[in-house]
Amino acid sequence: MARYWTREELITELNTTWRDYPRRLAALPLEAQNRFARQQGCPRPPDVLAHVGAWFEEAVRVLPYLQRDERPPRDYASDAQFNARVLARFRAATPDAVADWYEQQRAALRQHLIDLPPEAFAIKRLQRWLVGTLIDHYTEHALPPA
Repeated sequence: MARYWTREELITELNTTWRDYPRRLAALPLEAQNRFARQQGCPRPPDVLAHVGAWFEEAVRVLPYLQRDERPPRDYASDAQFNARVLARFRAATPDAVADWYEQQRAALRQHLIDLPPEAFAIKRLQRWLVGTLIDHYTEHALPPA
């Protein structure tokens, strides 16, 4: 890991990059949205939001373990299995329902970051999870220009 990210930097990512992500995705022409979703391994554009939101949800679930510098338990064998479950979970969801749920997960993770004690941000395991979820994940799912 190159450096430790501060609470403020991580919250800024949630308040900017990830807050604006659904709007920026929706602003793409429909064919560009569909192409981007397929490139991300998702059948439709809302599934990209479901995927990202599910990792926000998972981050909230594992934060108590990470705060104790413990490896969190998981009920999936791989990230690919987790991602497949997300697609199945949201298969019938409307785009608006997915967008609303995504925003709830983003807000929940933001609140958890606000509530973490300052010393938690010095825990390497916690840093890896949060940087992976908030910084590296955007690199993997960066939107094309509109």
